[in-house]
Amino acid sequence: MTVITSDTRMSNYRRIYIPGGTYFLTLVTHERRPFLTSDTAIHIFKKSWQYVQKCMPFALNAVCVLPEHIHLLITLPANDDDYSRRIKMLKSLFSIHFIKTGGQDGFRNRSRRKKGEAAIWQRRFWEHTVRSQKDYDNHFHYIHRNPVHHGLVPTVKEWKWSSFHRYVEKGFYPESWGGDLTLLS
Repeated sequence: MTVITSDTRMSNYRRIYIPGGTYFLTLVTHERRPFLTSDTAIHIFKKSWQYVQKCMPFALNAVCVLPEHIHLLITLPANDDDYSRRIKMLKSLFSIHFIKTGGQDGFRNRSRRKKGEAAIWQRRFWEHTVRSQKDYDNHFHYIHRNPVHHGLVPTVKEWKWSSFHRYVEKGFYPESWGGDLTLLS
């Protein structure tokens, strides 16, 4: 039996934590600055999540990096519910290495300066606990269809910063798949 618990690991912010749960997560850049699809940012993001995955295992089911946000669909190990710590580590590692390689952070307000915090990411992230196979499928397809939804490319296959291509290679998607947004209703 899966137990759903609510936790307040982030002050005044309630999230659901389920050991072994699957989560749809969205990380957004500070002030929606569109720098994530640069070759440098992609390399740093990939190395950062690989490091986090090594330290705190999780399955990365789907990912799409867009210029100013990232969608992830992850599943945690059966005895682990701490996706918040993974996201904190991912954002922190990315920020440190991005700035070290010449990336610029945004405007740091008084609070960010006081905490020594870079203005790379929005402080929080969006989380949705996946509750069924249909919910999983909808978010899985949504992630891969997202670049088309945002008008960045006319077809899904043209967006190179997505796990879509891995699933084409595995035969899960045909290369011509375009996604059906009606799945999300």
